[in-house]
Amino acid sequence: MIVVSARRRTGGSAAWLGGLVLLLMLCGCDGVIETYRSAVGFNKNDPDPGTAPFTGNLDKAETGAYPNLASVPTPPTVATTSAERQALTNSLTGTRTAMQANGGTATPGPVPPPPTIPQSLEASATTAMAQPVPPPKTPLPPLRPMDEPPPPQVQNSTLQTPTIANPPGFAAARPAPAQGQVSPIPHPASAALAPAAVQSGNPQPAIPAATMPPVKPPPEVASHPPPKLPPVPMTVASLDLPPGTAALSPDARPRLGDVVREYRERPRTVRVVSYAAPAVGGAEQLNAFRAALDRAQIVAKELSDAGIPANKIQTEASPAGGAQPPGRIEVQLLP
Repeated sequence: MIVVSARRRTGGSAAWLGGLVLLLMLCGCDGVIETYRSAVGFNKNDPDPGTAPFTGNLDKAETGAYPNLASVPTPPTVATTSAERQALTNSLTGTRTAMQANGGTATPGPVPPPPTIPQSLEASATTAMAQPVPPPKTPLPPLRPMDEPPPPQVQNSTLQTPTIANPPGFAAARPAPAQGQVSPIPHPASAALAPAAVQSGNPQPAIPAATMPPVKPPPEVASHPPPKLPPVPMTVASLDLPPGTAALSPDARPRLGDVVREYRERPRTVRVVSYAAPAVGGAEQLNAFRAALDRAQIVAKELSDAGIPANKIQTEASPAGGAQPPGRIEVQLLP
């Protein structure tokens, strides 16, 4: 029973909706809108066509013809003639000459005298100013109560759009003046100068730089022996160990044999220099130097195992440069 009642209700709604659609199709587009507005109640505030102002003017405008834009004349081409431009130039030139002659200011023109006022108008004006203005005799209309409708207005306006029988003519368009041509600049004639004048125009040779005689050291300084310069190390071997290497490669040990042979021929201090990779911050730079010292210690241990005393080996870390890439290790012998 519940299903049957639901079907009955659904069929009744569908029939009502189909009838409404059929009614709207028979009424047309405008009728559909008006019928919907009337059914919903939107047209209850619409103005009454019988009392609404300017109803006849709107109906007349809807049935009237649209204006023809092709009848509007084209705007004229404004151009001046040569005589008008010459007259304007002469006027501006005369004004500038007068201002320069007057010290930079325009020449003041004649000031017309004030007009004379008749005695009758002056007396009547004085009397009118002396007498107070009386209040208007016609009283103001009383205020309209809130529940009273406004007075009826004019239904249609009687104003007509003015028509121009003969539109004013326009001046015939005149062609623009021809573009002026600039005359070419003549080439200056070559001047033949005397040889003496040409020679005087040449630049003079530069003044030679002053030379100072060599400074002689005092006798007490000359008696002392010359100072000893720091020893220049001699690089014997170069190895490339990338960062993170824990041991030497097999092909690097034969290079250290040359260092051991040079040391045995002439014992001296062996210095191992390891170049650290560049870093941005201070902590990163410190870690790079520590890694470089670790690689230098690996090489120093190999040299110590080969027979060089540990107290004769120095290890240090240095920042990498152009010729020394990061990871390069140089073994040097000090003189």
